[in-house]
Amino acid sequence: MVHDVTKLVLTLRDLATLISGQFESVRNAFYLHPEDFPPVLYIPGCRGPRFRVSDIPDWLESRKKAKPSPASPPPAAPKPQGRPRKASASQIARARQGGAV
Repeated sequence: MVHDVTKLVLTLRDLATLISGQFESVRNAFYLHPEDFPPVLYIPGCRGPRFRVSDIPDWLESRKKAKPSPASPPPAAPKPQGRPRKASASQIARARQGGAV
């Protein structure tokens, strides 16, 4: 009896479709953090990783139970780049009098 292997394994594109995600985002996430994905199969003669369909429900449950990481503080305002703007005449006058610019 011959099994249709295409129904037993999923590609990254299939996985992205299954979880309603963008393929490019799922691919980038997989290559950055492969430990966050189901166990991988590399089949000779096939390009890219494959995932067993039977591993997907357990993986989704483990992702649901994972605690979200604490929110990081917002980044500091970026410093302005380049040459400072020219001061107006009133700013120059205030600076000469000892006031703030």
